[in-house]
Amino acid sequence: MTTPKDEVVHKIGNMIGQAANASAEHWDYAGYMFVAAQRGGSPYLFANGEYGSLNTRLFRRDLRENFLRLRDLTQIEGDDPWIRCLAMIRFEDRALRILFEFEDTTRWAIGPTNVHDAYRIIVGDAFPEDFQ
Repeated sequence: MTTPKDEVVHKIGNMIGQAANASAEHWDYAGYMFVAAQRGGSPYLFANGEYGSLNTRLFRRDLRENFLRLRDLTQIEGDDPWIRCLAMIRFEDRALRILFEFEDTTRWAIGPTNVHDAYRIIVGDAFPEDFQ
């Protein structure tokens, strides 16, 4: 029996996977980092350790709605809700990982000063076993 939370997670994973397949002929990891305060986020795609482009335009509104729904479903009464959520898929086995951040507003943030470390920062956190 699937729960509403499971259904939302599957929807998010399916949208990321579809966007990745439409964006690149080959990819190793694809994901989306949702920032609750911005009600949006950043898509990520990596092939052979290189940062690529993941086009989520067709799914942007649905991704936002599903991440916000996931936030509601994972909220524990009396606790602060998460502020960032990273959803990553590994192509090899279609594994989906969902990570939450509750305090650090810069976690998984990629900018001009650390773009060269994006693969290690994003994929390394979601799939640390792939870096051993």
